[in-house]
Amino acid sequence: MKKAFIILTTVLFATVAQGQTLTQQDLMGTWLVSNVENTNSNPKMASAMADAVINLYADNSFEIKEKQQSGANYTYKTTTHKNATWSYNPSTQTISTTRSKMELKITQTGGKTYFTDTDSGLKFEVTKPI
Repeated sequence: MKKAFIILTTVLFATVAQGQTLTQQDLMGTWLVSNVENTNSNPKMASAMADAVINLYADNSFEIKEKQQSGANYTYKTTTHKNATWSYNPSTQTISTTRSKMELKITQTGGKTYFTDTDSGLKFEVTKPI
């Protein structure tokens, strides 16, 4: 009976761990930053990333667009370097970018997805609108 419990527990943990692993295909697309946590670690970057858009394209190009307020309307300004690319390491669940040398740790908690900038410590709650 004890062995059956140990086997059942091991299978349960393996299933939960596997369910949280994202693939590169899962990450491709447009991500909207809906919330920024740990804002005190880098207030300027936290302000810039509020309501930003992170695009991870299928050709591995990468861009961040910051929301710009201009009166009643708003626009987005691309802030990443030209020809920036991204790569994904599924074993560490991290996205690495060229040019800006940004590394984002991907986590999922309570049905929400987070990108944490490993350099600044800023944690971005992100959603895929489509």
